[in-house]
Amino acid sequence: MFTGTRGFSMTRQLDEIDRALLRALSADGRRTVRALAKSVDLSEPAVRERIQRLERDGVITGYHAELAPARVDAGTAAFIALRFDAGRAARDQVEAAIHREPAVLEAHEVAGEDCFWIKVRVASTTALADTLDRIRAIPVIRGTGTTIVLRTVFERPLLSAESAVGATDGTEPDTRA
Repeated sequence: MFTGTRGFSMTRQLDEIDRALLRALSADGRRTVRALAKSVDLSEPAVRERIQRLERDGVITGYHAELAPARVDAGTAAFIALRFDAGRAARDQVEAAIHREPAVLEAHEVAGEDCFWIKVRVASTTALADTLDRIRAIPVIRGTGTTIVLRTVFERPLLSAESAVGATDGTEPDTRA
């Protein structure tokens, strides 16, 4: 177990202040340290140190802008189930190929008949067909199944005010942040 310079281990539990900071940053990654400090009633240096620790420990893995898919020629979303030959070599080949495919936003290894489920975003159904052709051209692919998204009802950040993710006592997280 790695222990950081302040004695925190990589496996230590997040406290309510950490969770409040994570919820606030999930809702608005551009919030200033000053605003965050005020929301959790800590000093700016204490909040800055907590954020740096969360980054160093790999809890916060990055910051990004949320884009409107239709405004960046990615208005068509689909989930594609992939079936391919058994074995690590086949899996590695598929992983490498779909990692290079720019339309693939997510890739999940799953249990069941399918091997992977991937989420893609493209400009149109024609672009989706082109993406499927490239994926089906991977030599070990034995089949695909595609579901086109009609509309996205909602997407939520991993640790949002509405999410109970991370609550360890079965209660809803504190949403006062």
